[in-house]
Amino acid sequence: MDQLKESLDGKLSVNRQKIQTPIGHALRMDTDFSVRTPKGTLNGKAGDYILKHKSGMVSIIKSYVFNKRYDILR
Repeated sequence: MDQLKESLDGKLSVNRQKIQTPIGHALRMDTDFSVRTPKGTLNGKAGDYILKHKSGMVSIIKSYVFNKRYDILR
């Protein structure tokens, strides 16, 4: 989890490169994963994104939804 936390502190990534979104930061995961939050545990699948909102809230979004909503700038 420490490696994940470090990744979420920077800008976000495609293929593990960091990218920044208008809502905060996003990280595309390569394997199935779980994230423990104050409201419970969130589970995601390989290819899903973890979003860390500017408010500090964490959520998971499916890759097809992420790709429809956001353009990745390089």
